[in-house]
Amino acid sequence: MKSHIQILLFLSLLTIHFSCDQSNDDPMEIDPSQTKDVYMVGYERNGDKPYAQLWKNGVQSALPNAAGTSLAYSVFADGTDVYVAGQAETSYNSAAIVWKNGVGTNLTDGTKSAQANSVFVSKGDVYVVGYERSEVINRESHYIAKLWKNRSATHLTVGKNDASATDVFVSGSDVYVVGEEFLSETISYQMKVWKNGVDQNYPNGSKWNRPISIFVDGTDVYIAGYRKNDGATIAVLWKNGVPTDLTDGVRQGIAMDVFVDGSDVYVAGIHSDENSNQIAILWKNGVPTELNTNTSAKASTVWVSGSDVYVGGNELNVAKFWKNGTPTSLTDGLNNATITSIFATTN
Repeated sequence: MKSHIQILLFLSLLTIHFSCDQSNDDPMEIDPSQTKDVYMVGYERNGDKPYAQLWKNGVQSALPNAAGTSLAYSVFADGTDVYVAGQAETSYNSAAIVWKNGVGTNLTDGTKSAQANSVFVSKGDVYVVGYERSEVINRESHYIAKLWKNRSATHLTVGKNDASATDVFVSGSDVYVVGEEFLSETISYQMKVWKNGVDQNYPNGSKWNRPISIFVDGTDVYIAGYRKNDGATIAVLWKNGVPTDLTDGVRQGIAMDVFVDGSDVYVAGIHSDENSNQIAILWKNGVPTELNTNTSAKASTVWVSGSDVYVGGNELNVAKFWKNGTPTSLTDGLNNATITSIFATTN
């Protein structure tokens, strides 16, 4: 589902990348009694250039883009079809792209910078959200938050301010989109939530309210992200617009993904420790569990399937996931790589 915009630049400043040898983590194991297929997407760099990657049950394959580099931010499996949303280099700028079973289709023509952040499939309809830069008017252009349904685009903002849609979730006949809008007059980021294209006018109590992920459970709407006024960023979980801080604001914290399973609410994210290491964190009902120690790591995504909890991200240069807290490395660390999204199915 979710994924990821200007946050990537922010995280790159927080994360210290080192080359490292492949760890001795156990190889990925699939529970034969549940026969899950576990899909993960992200990217691996070749030198300084990123290329979108898909892992199915730990087996890595590149997502093609003949025009150049690419990034994958979100994965969704629907029956035998696997959809991935991301960004692809073109001859002009970056385009929003969706790969279906490894075949990419650009949602924009590349003449203006664009990105697809999240994909969700419901009843055969494919929903994608992200942004595209507007035309230049009076020497100005802005990013417009967009929703694509079966490749047909809807503008969620009018282009007055920079905006982006970061995640989409479909519940019954309702389509929820979360995003942000930058208000230049106050130099602030404001959270936006759209339900069936209508702005829900969620309150914004901080100067920065930057949502990343949304999950809808019945009538409850959960949003993970971060906020700040002054000082460090604070990892936040919003429930129906009401924020709960997951970190204390003394050190940097960001909530990057939320998943609800019954009465349990899982949030993946990061929090800096007393030595300024970036620690991958999984919060369950507000209680944090550290997934690494004394290194730089990131938990970008969480998925719960049966009794298994998967968290994806990276540690140092290595794309990694944790299954019930046990780490598995998916790359060897020679190139910078990370996991951005997970989707697990039961056959």
